[in-house]
Amino acid sequence: MIDGRRVFSSLVLLTFMLMALIVLLSAHMRLSGAGLGCADWPACYGSTLAGFAPHRSGWVVTTHRIATSIMGFTVLAIAALAWQRRRITPGDVVFALALLGLTAFLAVIGRWTHNVQLPAVALGNLLGGLGMMVLLWRLHLGYAPQHASPSPLRGRVVLGLILLSVQIILGGMVSANFAASSCASLSGCDGWLQHASLDAFNPSHVLSAAPGGTFVPGEVQQTLHMAHRFFALLVFCYLAWLGIRLFRENMRGSGMLLIAALTLQIALGIGTVAYSLPLFLVIMHNANAAFLLLILVTLDYHMRRQ
Repeated sequence: MIDGRRVFSSLVLLTFMLMALIVLLSAHMRLSGAGLGCADWPACYGSTLAGFAPHRSGWVVTTHRIATSIMGFTVLAIAALAWQRRRITPGDVVFALALLGLTAFLAVIGRWTHNVQLPAVALGNLLGGLGMMVLLWRLHLGYAPQHASPSPLRGRVVLGLILLSVQIILGGMVSANFAASSCASLSGCDGWLQHASLDAFNPSHVLSAAPGGTFVPGEVQQTLHMAHRFFALLVFCYLAWLGIRLFRENMRGSGMLLIAALTLQIALGIGTVAYSLPLFLVIMHNANAAFLLLILVTLDYHMRRQ
């Protein structure tokens, strides 16, 4: 007799690995298409505004399409199995339906992916992909009914999740607005605060282009870039404190893992600026942000069960 839970768990894990691959490939396509890693850097940065994507490798695009096609079927299977098992694990149905909704959202928004002058599209793709990763990981961890008195540290972990999510959104807006090169120095942008613009945080605006079609950085990009840097400092301080608290509360493995991933993230962020945005480091910066998110989701899951 087939073990329904084992089939469900295996399918969820397979879909999670596919989603992780898709997120990395999407980051590669988005960032290389923006000009990162091109021979005439930084002159080619933002060249996709002219309809030119020099580094979208054929194998990357093909692999991405195959992975997304397979994942569409596996998500439908997950939703069907979760609905069949709704009386055994009712919590799985909520996550599975949310997963199905995000899949439909990404399929719809994919129609506008070619329009790189709309930051909302790139941001929606990034956040939708990360959201699916989180939902799949949460399904993989299993059903966790809320205990009457969960760990007192859970509230701190939830706050860490919120702060990290805001930082990831800011990072997504930096990428979507081609703001990565707007402050090329580790010391930041001179005089950016006097020209800071609240419009920078509106993802629905349309990016402007020069007569040749290439991207023109301005006050919006500098505002986003520096906001991402300053909020990174806040997130680092809070998560470092949380890691120390975990270590002191006899959760040493979790505390050390959180601090190690956090330190790596800061090092990758500094390295991307210091070495003029090499493609590999920027992709790793994206990947490690997702890893940090999964660490906090896992901590929240275990603390709900305590």
